Amino acid sequence: MMKSLATLVRRRDEDGGYLTIQFVVAVGFSLLLFVLIANVIIVQYAVGVARSAAEEGAQAGSRLSATRVECEARANEVLGTLLGGAMGAAVTVDCNVGPSEVAATVQYTFTPWLPLIPSWTGSQTSFAVKEALPS
Repeated sequence: MMKSLATLVRRRDEDGGYLTIQFVVAVGFSLLLFVLIANVIIVQYAVGVARSAAEEGAQAGSRLSATRVECEARANEVLGTLLGGAMGAAVTVDCNVGPSEVAATVQYTFTPWLPLIPSWTGSQTSFAVKEALPS
């Protein structure tokens, strides 16, 4: 059976389209959710970098002749290598080298990509035992 030309040609006033307002809104919300999840993953990576920088700084400051400057330099080197750009700009390092212990603290504030979520603020502190001469 052959269909007529009139049945094969779609008229413009028919509601046969798939791209509706509901579909566009659903895709928009899906993309928004994707961006929020990606932002959380990036921030978790940055928190891990802050923890690594604190650990490396404390280890560098624990050597017998090491000073606060060496501790902070090593922590800043790790941060500069693994966390550059705008995220790395809001990170500060502070080391406290005592006679028997070294504490390296990395404080951070990470701003979100979208204004829907608050900033992540926190700190990571690592401790190491200072080397001593044998007695």
